[in-house]
Amino acid sequence: MIIGWKLRTRLGVFGLTGGLIIGASFAAGEVNAQTAPSFDPKRFVFEDPLLGYAPKQGRALVDQWQPPERAKPVSHFYAGAEYLLWWVKGAPLSVPLVSTGPIATTHHGLLGPPAEDGADSTVLYGAPHSPAQGGNDTQNFPGFSGTRLTLGYRVDDPGRLAFEASGFVLQSQSAGYSARGGSDGNPVLGIPVHNSVSYSIGSMIIFPGEDSLPFSLPSDPARARGNDGVLTGGIDITNKLQLWGIGATSVVNLYRTSNWEVSGLVGFRYLDLAESFHLVVNIEGVSGMYAGQSGVAQDLFETRNQFYGVMLGLRGRYAWGRVSLALSGGAAVGVSHETIDVSGGFTAVNFRTSSGPEGVFAQPANEGRTSRNHFAVVPEATAKLGYDLTPWLTVSIGYDILYYSNVVRPTDQIDRNIPKGQTFLQAATTISTTSPSRLFNTTDFYAQGLNVGLTARF
Repeated sequence: MIIGWKLRTRLGVFGLTGGLIIGASFAAGEVNAQTAPSFDPKRFVFEDPLLGYAPKQGRALVDQWQPPERAKPVSHFYAGAEYLLWWVKGAPLSVPLVSTGPIATTHHGLLGPPAEDGADSTVLYGAPHSPAQGGNDTQNFPGFSGTRLTLGYRVDDPGRLAFEASGFVLQSQSAGYSARGGSDGNPVLGIPVHNSVSYSIGSMIIFPGEDSLPFSLPSDPARARGNDGVLTGGIDITNKLQLWGIGATSVVNLYRTSNWEVSGLVGFRYLDLAESFHLVVNIEGVSGMYAGQSGVAQDLFETRNQFYGVMLGLRGRYAWGRVSLALSGGAAVGVSHETIDVSGGFTAVNFRTSSGPEGVFAQPANEGRTSRNHFAVVPEATAKLGYDLTPWLTVSIGYDILYYSNVVRPTDQIDRNIPKGQTFLQAATTISTTSPSRLFNTTDFYAQGLNVGLTARF
């Protein structure tokens, strides 16, 4: 009896315990049915390279969801086109080129002894020359329009490495001076020079010193040696300049956040600066001893500077929304190949000789080509403010500055110490082989200005 009672007691306890467990399980199931979120197979997605997207629970649930949208592909190519409006360092005018003055005290605009002291003369164009008045040592150019094209390729999606090719060209621009005398030979106009070799006019010897080649001269009893007759003519001086360049650059990302990006630049730079100085003077005898005579003399000084160098630099960009500010700067170090070409000549009617290679400042002694190589540095910097019109198109406006440390420029090569009697071969008996000197003067150059452009990514 006792054993049966104990067995019944234990069975009752197990039954009660089992009932409580089963009841708790049903209760928990009801609670879970009310609070648990619906099953989202996207939370259990894996990407299998062979099967594609599938839920971990099996292929039976594949049709219950759509695979997540893939990220849009990164743009690897980018291209830019810009309009440039630049200004450059003006052409140096190293010598006085046109002068005037009263006949009584300056003969025909001489700038100094031995014939005159030059204080009453005025330099109309070219470098100042004391004690004469006037003069300007720079010929400025108007603004240069141009264009710059850039093409780049990002090697990887994060943009850690890219390669760029770019090039720019400025239009050829000219600036200069013109003057012409009237039929009566007024005003007095001449090209002031320093005569380096004595020559004779009739029985009079002209010794070395300040002299002039007149191309407008009235008949005046105050003229030296009492020679009479009217000369008229004119002068045209043209300075021309063109600048262009190309480059290839590797762009290496150094630092990047959601707003900031800094990259290093390594590449090659080529610049080409070409200039010329062209002087043409024409003279016509109107009366007196000059009647029936005429002539044209001209000089052409040309220079070309070709820079080849390795460039290192940095580029930074900060973006906020659609607006961005980009700054870049660097310096190229290399060789500047510099060439000077000098040529001249004259044609004449009723002169002793009808033509020859003698110009005014260009004479046989300094004519020909000379070239040299010099070390040079070309630093440059750019700032651009951009606005994203679309995710793939940006418009920008900015500022550029470029410096070229060593160049040759045309008028720096003019030696005004010339054998003046050789011009038109008016009084030379021999041709000088040493005067004027062949110069190779160097200076620096800069260009700076605005840019406006579009950049597309594709």
